[in-house]
Amino acid sequence: MHTLVVAAAYVVAYVALDWVSYIHPLGPFAITPWNPPPGLSLALLLVFGLRLAPAVPIAGLAAELVVRGWPAHPVPVVIATLVIAAGYTATAAFLHARARVDPALATVRDAVSFIGVVAIATMVIAVAYVLVHAASGQIAWGNFAVSALQLWVGDAIGILVTTPVLVHLLGPGRRAGMRRAGREIAAQAVAVALALFVVFGIDAASAAKYFYVLFLPVIWVSMRHGAPGAAVVLLAIQLGTIVAVQSGAYASATVLEFQLFMSALAVTGLVLGAVVSERSLAQDAVAAREAQLTSVVQTAPDGILVLDERGRVLRANEAAGVMFGAAAPALVGRAVAELIPGLALHASPAARVEQAARRVDGTLFPAEIAIGRSAGGAEPLCIAILRDVSDRKEMESQLRERESELARSLRLAAAAETASALAHELNQPLSAIGNYVRACALLMENPDANRERLVSTIRAVVGEVGRAGEVMRRLREFFRSGASRLERVAVAELVRGGTAPLAQRLARHRIALDTEIELGLPDLLVDRLQIEAVMHNLLANAIEAIASGAGAGGRIAVRATLVGTTVRITVSDTGPGLSAELAHRMFKPFTTTKAEGMGLGLAISRSIIENHGGRLVAEPAAAGAAFSFTLPIETAAEAAA
Repeated sequence: MHTLVVAAAYVVAYVALDWVSYIHPLGPFAITPWNPPPGLSLALLLVFGLRLAPAVPIAGLAAELVVRGWPAHPVPVVIATLVIAAGYTATAAFLHARARVDPALATVRDAVSFIGVVAIATMVIAVAYVLVHAASGQIAWGNFAVSALQLWVGDAIGILVTTPVLVHLLGPGRRAGMRRAGREIAAQAVAVALALFVVFGIDAASAAKYFYVLFLPVIWVSMRHGAPGAAVVLLAIQLGTIVAVQSGAYASATVLEFQLFMSALAVTGLVLGAVVSERSLAQDAVAAREAQLTSVVQTAPDGILVLDERGRVLRANEAAGVMFGAAAPALVGRAVAELIPGLALHASPAARVEQAARRVDGTLFPAEIAIGRSAGGAEPLCIAILRDVSDRKEMESQLRERESELARSLRLAAAAETASALAHELNQPLSAIGNYVRACALLMENPDANRERLVSTIRAVVGEVGRAGEVMRRLREFFRSGASRLERVAVAELVRGGTAPLAQRLARHRIALDTEIELGLPDLLVDRLQIEAVMHNLLANAIEAIASGAGAGGRIAVRATLVGTTVRITVSDTGPGLSAELAHRMFKPFTTTKAEGMGLGLAISRSIIENHGGRLVAEPAAAGAAFSFTLPIETAAEAAA
């Protein structure tokens, strides 16, 4: 229904415009100096779409009947009308689909494309229209060029001054751009009227000489209102020109001359209006982006300072104001050296530096700073993005303290787990000391006869005391600070040192111990006591695993071999082995199968081995359990070098 209403209104308006503008016609044809109906047709198709194309030939035929009466030769008239309808329908389709012209003509590209397409299309249509009538004998071939020129100029100027106005009036949202102060519009209307009076009212015979005066109001209106204003002022001047021409009874040739001038005026006004509209759109886009950027900058959690080449603050966001303890506007004009002493403004944009920044009250705080520079603009700018890392630094300090406390706690907790091992390890020297002291007491009954044996025994006592003291001192250092004392030790000595303290436990549980050390193994640079503690832990676990089994007795094997650039020591037993669940988490702290164990032995043992550059793992075994650890030999070679 809406389409039918629009089509009917278009047909009525087309006939009315054809009737009003039917002046100075060339014969009984639609060839006049100013022909606005094609402009109406083009506006209809551009605004409402090509679905209304059938209404164009209907309007043309209706105008022929109403304005020019029933023709003596109807066939050429119908054909010529269809040519015009098809031509302007094709023009509208080309402007929309191929040239992609916005009919609002808000950019220079759209305006120039529109003018060029209209000029070519009207010329082709004018030639085709005149050709139809010339072929039918209605127009003499000698008048072909003049007829085509007049139709071309009339249709072109009719479209250039009519279509843009109608598009702005009919198109959605177009009229908003035409709003201006009422006084200014009134003054511009007066200027148009005054210019028309100067051209046509003072000396009608010299009107063509003064036609350039009409450029002044066109330039004024176009500069102030852009494309919509240019369209309106051009239509107003065209209407004024037609009224003046009709009032002054000018000859057809003079009217055609005026229309040629009007064509130049229309091109100037449309292009100038497009320039202004495009600039206005660009300014609006820049303002919108600047508003967005301002919003982003103001809501950014990091402090942002915009600096000039001299290092003066030109702009600061709210986060920067909070960071420096002042309102953001109060930072403007300050030298960045006052806020961030020693800041290198020419640092690499990818670099982030941490240095002290100073609040306005003089207190310092650590800040992470990134520097960037603007790529364009009249004056290069520097942008500093700051992040207050005081909380992060405090958190890092607390984490370091917590890690240190945790490491100390784990070392102290390990002392409880290895207390039994210490008791066994110290039992041997303490037992030997006791035996030696009792022997000394017996030898003292006859000191003269037993002098040499007494001295030897006392020396043995001193040696065992020193051995026990060294054990306690080294372990105390480890549990207190985790420090290692490296020395070159033969692999065989490490194995003996780890197995010797457990000899009595092995015998008590009737467990056989097999040791196999590959010949030619190099010495290792290790902390003897720590590696012996690992050996002790693995052997003690194996003894307890075998002892917890149903049968008595068992076997533990210790093997040392060279594997690449490491020495691998493997401890395997014939105990019940490990469950899949326990094997998955055995090296995690506090994992244990002992009723009174703390589950730190294997975790600490792995840490010791990894600190030596090796690895402690559980080996697959057909029966029982097997653990192996590696120790690198490169360290020993470097020490020897």
